[in-house]
Parts: sequence; structure tokens; C-alpha cells
Amino acid sequence: MDWIYIIYVFILGTLIGSFVNVVSLRYNTGRSISKGRSKCFSCNKTLKWYQMIPIFSFLFQKGKCSTCKSKISFQYPAVEFILGLIFVGIALREYQLWSLYSQLSNGLAYSIFLFVFYSVVFSLLLVVVIYDIKHKVIPDIFSYTFIALGILKLGLFFYLKDFSVTGTDLLDVAAPFILSAPLALLWLVSKGKWIGFGDAKLVFGIGACLGLVSGINAVILAFWIGAIWSIFALAKNYRSRKNKVHLETEVPFAPFLILGMFLIFLTQVDLIGLGTLLNSIY
Repeated sequence: MDWIYIIYVFILGTLIGSFVNVVSLRYNTGRSISKGRSKCFSCNKTLKWYQMIPIFSFLFQKGKCSTCKSKISFQYPAVEFILGLIFVGIALREYQLWSLYSQLSNGLAYSIFLFVFYSVVFSLLLVVVIYDIKHKVIPDIFSYTFIALGILKLGLFFYLKDFSVTGTDLLDVAAPFILSAPLALLWLVSKGKWIGFGDAKLVFGIGACLGLVSGINAVILAFWIGAIWSIFALAKNYRSRKNKVHLETEVPFAPFLILGMFLIFLTQVDLIGLGTLLNSIY
């Protein structure tokens, strides 16, 4: 893929990242997500168009409001940059799979659709990450939208296969239930103390989007990343509290699930060899 296309895709991602910031900061605050110009949170001055250019406006203004000189949250350029990279990752993955899509009569349309689809999915999931980190909750509207998108992808998959299914295809259909059931059980047994029900709904969507093998690998990777993060957090907590460990800090699990999903989506790594096992059976 030419660098010029990568740059275009990155810019598109930063533009959508700017909207992701708006959604994550305005949702459930009484402010309209689609209406109203952006303003400085400190002096309430309406921002000019050149003050809202992704990443660059933050750099040119040196991270401060040009009017009141209050600091601008680093979240703005960070989210824009991250989503730009995510869009590039999605585009590169679809480009690498072109040899497969080109065998289909409508392969180009399918490839473009999947790029748009996963761009929407991971933009939505980035909103979930930000909101869950800030508020320790995943709003139902985000969870159910993600689930609906996953079911849409399943429907498209079977349409392209003329609704002829194999054993592994049936497992992919069951993947949302197989993956989310253990987390829902943990939520039920612990009465929400060990894990939130929002995480179970999130895993349902991951299963619908990735299928059984990749979905299981995404959840396993999420637990590994979460465990490593917790160890470092405990070590930092231990040092800051003068050799005393406190476990009361609530750590949102959704960011680990979404990171695990994205990494498996990009690499298609089979951590436990489940795909090889199923292929030998079916």
C-alpha cells in the first residue's frame, strides 16, 4: 500500500477521533452530541475551525487555550492519534487480505465494506474505553450497538456463503453465547463485584465480530494484559503506600478486552492452537 493512502487513512482516523472525543465527553451530560460548537471548558469561548484541527491545533497552541491559557486535556490529541493508527491498522489488514477478496465477484465492495465496518466498530469501542476508564461503566447503548454490528457481520458472512454452513461456521454463530456465558456467570455469582455485566455484553459482541477461535484468543489475551497491568499497579501501589498493598482500586476490564480484540483482529494469532484443533476435527 502506497504511503499516500496510509496518510489519507490516518488523517481520516484523526478526524473521526475528534468526534469520538465529543461523544465520550458529552454523552449523558445533557449536551447534544451532534449539535453545538465545541467550546473551551474553562472560559466557554467557542472554538474557531483552525483551533479544532486534529493533533496540530493542540501542538500549535502548546496544549493551552488561546484565550484563557488554561490547559487542554491531553486526551484530545491522544485519542485522535490512536484512532488514526487504528484506521491504518485496519486498512493494512484489509490490504493484506485482498488476495482472498479478489476471488469474489464483489470482492472490492466487500473489502471496502469491511474497512468501513471495522472503522465504525473500533471507533465505537474507543468511546467505550474512554467512558469506562472515566466512569467505570459501559452504557447500554454502546454495548447493544456493538452487538448489533456484530450480528450484522455474521449475517453478511452467511449471505456471502449462500447460507451453506460447516461445523466451524456453526461454532462461530454460537461464539457470542459461548464467550459471554462465563463472564455473565461470574457477574451473577459475585453480584457484580468481580466483573460487570457490561463486560459480558461486550464479549458477546466480540464473539459475534471475531468468531469462536479469534474471540477466545482475544479474551485470553485480555486477561493476560489485565494481569500484567494489575501486577504493575500493585507494585506501584506497594511502593507509594510504604510497603502496604491495597486491593480496593477498581480496574475497568473493557479496555483490556478491546485491546485484546484489536490485537487478535490485526494478527490473527492463535494463542492456544484452538483453530488447528477445530480444523483437524471438521
